[in-house]
Order: sequence, then structure tokens, then C-alpha cells
Amino acid sequence: MARFTPPRDPGGPLDNPRPAIAVLGWLLGSQWRRLVGSTLVSFTFLGCQQVIPFFVGRAIDDGLIPGDRPALYGWALALAVCIGIATATGVGSFIYMVNTGMDTDFRVQRRLVDTVVATGSRLQGRADAGELVSISAADARAFSMLSMMTGRLVSSVLAFVLALAILASQSWWFALAAGIGVPAMFACLRPLFLRLESRGGRLRGRIGVQTGISTDAVAGLRVLRGIGGEAHFLDRYRDASQETRRAGVRVGGTVAVLEFARLALPGALLVVILWMGARFTLAGTITAGEFVALFGYLIALTRPVQYSIQCLDALTKAIVASGRFHKFQTETAAGPDEVTDEPPWPAGRALSDPATGLTVEPGRLTGIATAEGLGAAELLDRLAGFGEPDEPARVGEVPLGAFTTATVRSRIHLMEARAQLFSGPLREQLDVDGDRTDADIMRAIHAASAVDIVGVDPALLESDTVPTEGFDLDAIVGERGRNFSGGERQRLILARALLTDAEILLLDDPASACDAQTEARIAARLARYRQGRTTVIATNSPQLLAVCDRVAFLSGDLATGTHADLLDRDDYREAVTR
Repeated sequence: MARFTPPRDPGGPLDNPRPAIAVLGWLLGSQWRRLVGSTLVSFTFLGCQQVIPFFVGRAIDDGLIPGDRPALYGWALALAVCIGIATATGVGSFIYMVNTGMDTDFRVQRRLVDTVVATGSRLQGRADAGELVSISAADARAFSMLSMMTGRLVSSVLAFVLALAILASQSWWFALAAGIGVPAMFACLRPLFLRLESRGGRLRGRIGVQTGISTDAVAGLRVLRGIGGEAHFLDRYRDASQETRRAGVRVGGTVAVLEFARLALPGALLVVILWMGARFTLAGTITAGEFVALFGYLIALTRPVQYSIQCLDALTKAIVASGRFHKFQTETAAGPDEVTDEPPWPAGRALSDPATGLTVEPGRLTGIATAEGLGAAELLDRLAGFGEPDEPARVGEVPLGAFTTATVRSRIHLMEARAQLFSGPLREQLDVDGDRTDADIMRAIHAASAVDIVGVDPALLESDTVPTEGFDLDAIVGERGRNFSGGERQRLILARALLTDAEILLLDDPASACDAQTEARIAARLARYRQGRTTVIATNSPQLLAVCDRVAFLSGDLATGTHADLLDRDDYREAVTR
């Protein structure tokens, strides 16, 4: 059996207004080959279990009762082979189930990530963070369980047909009892599944609300403490938690009744057919071995029945989850404010912010300083095309909102102050698309004054020559880069930003965690590295502002000039020298 490999393209929900068909059709249809394999292996597993009682009955009638040792040994050998096949296919069936569940989980998670990336900062206004967390955790699990059980459901139906054929070979009364009893049993269970679907949907909604409240509270904990709103949020969370608990209890009650029915109804059917078998045996209609085999058939039949009930349970939960997932995909999809007719990108034109009157001249290094250090992050967000501001930034005369998110991201890169490293090899953290050579990576690392981090002799930090040897780009980065100091993380993140080679590069205080000597090296090298390309640095550091071709100072009004010119202003001098 092939090793599981995540698909490169997860695909997406089908174009169907019904969420269950759109989402479940996508997930199951995208891996139909694996589901067919799972069905065949599972059917072999269940079929062997149906055949085992037949071999036991034949061994009793042909070998044990008449004392025929060769016949007994022959049927025992056939029984051993059948058990061996059942064991092997049972393991194979489980492997198929795990791979199918992993494939489904990967597709759901990848689709969520792709949606979040494509939507960008607009996601905050269109979806709740708690809802996204719930989809990623609970709903993805529901989809995985359904895909894992689908192959077993189909194989259970086939095994049930096989069981009816075997029972009919003994008596049509047995086949009739099972053929009518099992569908009747599922008809009795249907109201329970519908109730579970309804109550599960309400529970799912309550969980989303509760998660959203807790996410908002944690994100704004400092503000809440400042305004004394902790008690209010605590009451809201307590009320939401109690509603969730009550919804969970109702779901639990339905599940308990369903579990009772799942055990009691097959048991009742088993008693009825065994009672019929006992009467036929006493009447001489069937032999003792056939009666023993009948008991085995019925015991083996309970497994596909249980699989079917489990799959229907998984289907019920997946239908509820598909509604939430489909709603999330629909709400975050392109709306009327999205790009439908994208104009050509005006390369080489100035980037401007109508809200402040700032104009970033193309091909130059522009510094942005602010009084009290306020407003810089919001300005960079507008220049990078994040959010949905009333007055979006423009390239030339075209607002950034006229372009797709992908176009803006390919042209403009923002290095945020809160940017993080991810775990994995350092080379992959810096060269995210895998297209850069070691020489390219080292040029960026040198510009960020980070050569000592990759193993180069610290004595060479002051050298203007890019190291060509003695470096290690395969070092492992810990979670969020915690094995590096704050200054080291910031320099590596700066190197990663430089390696994007963006047409317009926006840097938010790129050396705030570095000492003065390192900051001076970064300032000089950054100016050389980005010479002739549009670069914006938001900072109040005089060393970085000094190398800028032009500085914009935001303090009520907008003042522009060189760093030396602006030092004549008292408010600018106070802002950058404090």
C-alpha cells in the first residue's frame, strides 16, 4: 500500500447551493480511488467474517459429528486461511481509513489557509476568529470521520447482501427476517439521527459564539483591565458557556439514546432469528452445524450493522459541519467590493496615501517618522493594501483596491514589527520560495548584519565583503524562533524581507531590537542593498533616517525633507533624539 502523500492541490467545494453536496462531494470525490480501495479491502475483511461461520458449520457436520478426520482437517485449514485473510485485510482496512482521514483533514486545513491568505486583512470584517478555530478543529475532525467510515459503509452494505445470500441458502425465513429487520431498524433510528443533526447544529453554533467571546477577551485583555470591563466579559463568557453546556447535554442525551438503540435493536433481531433457528433445528430442517453457523452469521452481521450506524452518525455530524464550512467559504469569497476587472499595474509610479498626503517617490529610500511614535503602523498597513480604509493608498492614480490581493502582494511587501519566524531549517525561513542561491541569501543576511547568526566569525561583522564560506544555512529554527534573541530574530526577519526583492518594500522599525552599532551597519548596508528601488522605513531612529533620501514627519501636519533639514524643527528633533 502506497505511503500517504498530501495532495498538492486541495481543490474546493463544488458549485452547488446545498452545503452538504458542495462540501462532502468535494471531499469524497477528490479521493474516490482511495475510497474504492478502502471499500474493496473492507468488504474482503467483512466477507471473510461472514464465511468463517460457514467453515465452522461444515467442519461440525462433515468432520466432527461423523468422526471424519480428513474432512475436519480440511475445513480447519480453510478456516485458518480465511482467518489469515481477514486479519491482513483488517489491518489494510485500518490503514486505508487513516490515510483517507489524513487526506480529508489536509484538504480542509489547506483550503482554510488558502482562503485566509486570499482574503487577507478583509477576513477580520467577514469572519469571526472563534468560528475559524472551531472549523479548523471540530469540523475538520467531523469530515475526517465521515471519509474514514465511507468505505466501510459501502462494504457493510455489500457484506449485508452476502449475509442475506448465505442465510437464504439455509432458509428463506432467515433471509426474510434479516432483510426486513435491518431496514426496519434503520427506519427506527432515522428520527434519532435527525434530532442529533438538529441539536448538533445548535451546539456547533454555541461553541463558535463561546470561542469568539474568549478570543476577543484574550485579545483585548489589557484594554478590558484598563476600563474595568473584565467582569462584563466574564459574565458574557459564563452565560455562553452555560448555553454551550446545556446544548451539549441535549446532544449527549440523544447520543445516549442512539447508543442504546444501536445495541438493543440488533440484539433483538439476533434473538428473533436465533429463536427461529432453534425451532428449525429441533424440527430437523437445519443441522446442528448449520445452527452453529447461523449464530456465527448473525454475530458477524452485527459488525456491518454497527459500521453502518457509525457512518450515519458521522454523516450527521459532517452535514452540520459542512453548513458552517460552506458559510465560511461563501462569506469570505469575493464580494461586490472585490476586483472584477483588474487594470495593469502602473510600474514606476509613486505610491501615495491620501489620508496623510504622503507621497513615496519611486526608486528612492523614504523614511517616516512620527511624533509620539503613533500612526506609523496604520500608515504602513494602508500603503501595503491591508484592511479596507475609507481612503486607500494609490499607485499613480489607481487605488490599491483596484488590484487583486495577489497582485498587491507580489509588488508590495510589508515587514511588520510583529513578524515571526517559523520552525524548520533556516534556509527555508529566509528563501520562502526556494529560488535563491546561497550567494543571494548571504547578500541579504550581510545587509541585515546577521552573518554571525549563521556561523560566520563575528570578527567579520564590520567587513563590507559578503562571506562566501564558513556559514551554515541549515540550522534549525525553533518554534517562533525562540532559540534566537530578539535582535537576532529581527535581523533574520529583515533578511527574509530583503530576499523578497519586492518592487516596493515597507519596513516597520527594522532595527528596533538592535544595539546602536548594529543599527548603524544595517542603515548603511540597507541603503546600498535597496539602491534604485522603492523602500519605506517607518522609524524614529536617527541612524536609519540619516541614510534616507527623503523623510516624511507626521505630527499633526506633514513635513518633508532630508533628515538634516528636519532637525531644524523642534518637534522632529525631540521625536528622533529622545
